[in-house]
Amino acid sequence: MPVLPPAELETYLSDVQRDIQLIDDEAQRSDLLRRARVLDLGVRQYEVNYNVTYAALTRALAETGVGVRQSWSRQEQHLKFMNDSSSASERAYTQATEAIEQATQQRFDALIEQGVSPYTRDADDLYGQAALASLAKEGQPYRPEPDKSLSAKAFSFFAVFSKFFVGLISGISINLLFNPDNLLYMTIIALSAGVMFSVLLLWLLEELAYRTQLSATRRSAASLLTAILLISSLYLVVEGYLNWDGILRVTQQLAANAAQSSTLQDLSAPSSDVPTTPQHWSLLAFTVSLVSMAIGAALIQGRNRAHHQQEDERLSRRVADLKTSGDLRSAAHATTLPALLEDARSRIQPPRDISSPKHAKLNERVLNWWEKERDTQISELSSAIVSEAQGLQKALETLAQDVQRSRFPKTRRGLAGLF
Repeated sequence: MPVLPPAELETYLSDVQRDIQLIDDEAQRSDLLRRARVLDLGVRQYEVNYNVTYAALTRALAETGVGVRQSWSRQEQHLKFMNDSSSASERAYTQATEAIEQATQQRFDALIEQGVSPYTRDADDLYGQAALASLAKEGQPYRPEPDKSLSAKAFSFFAVFSKFFVGLISGISINLLFNPDNLLYMTIIALSAGVMFSVLLLWLLEELAYRTQLSATRRSAASLLTAILLISSLYLVVEGYLNWDGILRVTQQLAANAAQSSTLQDLSAPSSDVPTTPQHWSLLAFTVSLVSMAIGAALIQGRNRAHHQQEDERLSRRVADLKTSGDLRSAAHATTLPALLEDARSRIQPPRDISSPKHAKLNERVLNWWEKERDTQISELSSAIVSEAQGLQKALETLAQDVQRSRFPKTRRGLAGLF
């Protein structure tokens, strides 16, 4: 405690009281004795307050000390737990890394023994490479769809474009046949009908070619081929008729326009020699040839799609046979094991208490609270007892000065001492 003990003040007060007895003036001596008795009571009260404050400070220090020690103990336990857990996690991570390296070496040996690429990373890739090797060994290699070159991409583009282009030609012929007045809405309907008719028929031919290639029996293949021939013939007949009629109408229209301009004879009159058959056979032949090429492109696309699916199914069957036989089971296990170990190593994490600093922050807040509580109680109790001790000491000093002046009064010299 930052104050003098009560015994020191009592001793000082006793000395002052002995000096009071040496004062000759009765009135001054009585007044000073009265003040000394009052100060004696104050010293006794100070002694009581001193003992109470000392007990309160001892109790506060004991209580807050227990809290501080418990907080420090929990903090040390937490740090020890973190260190132990971190060491355990590090050891587990190191062991997992060593296991991965060993499994990688075993995978390399197993892949080299099976004659496949050492860069194979999973069992599916291993079975796929083994199936490809098995098919090639039997003389039936896997022939997937080749990477499309620029010409192949151009063919695919024009095969799709031809469906809409031929449909547009059909729409124009339909418009010439059913829309002599050139009405806008009828033109739109005719063009849409021609495109839909061409696209749907060519898609149907592609699908029939696809199913023909995948058919399991000759009977079904023959029926599908018959359907392809019938639909192709129907398509060519319809397109030929539409273009025949369209070319004829255009020829008559050109002749009529020329007659109106007084250049040629009016071919639209009944008495005139109007041709009843198209004269532009080259345009009709070109249109029919274009339709035939669109049909051929659709058939080729359907056949390629079926061939690609057949090759995939053949490879899948061979992979299934290899998995069922079990010959590559140990190699597949060795191939997959490193990835599994890496996945397990990625899940090695420190405990939740370490991964998040909530526990340490809580301990720190508790410790700060106990230290603040201790400082607050010590400050309150000490300030009260210090104020009381300073007031009592000042009163004792004042009493001692008054006693000193009463015992040894100053004598006046000269004329002032006579009065």
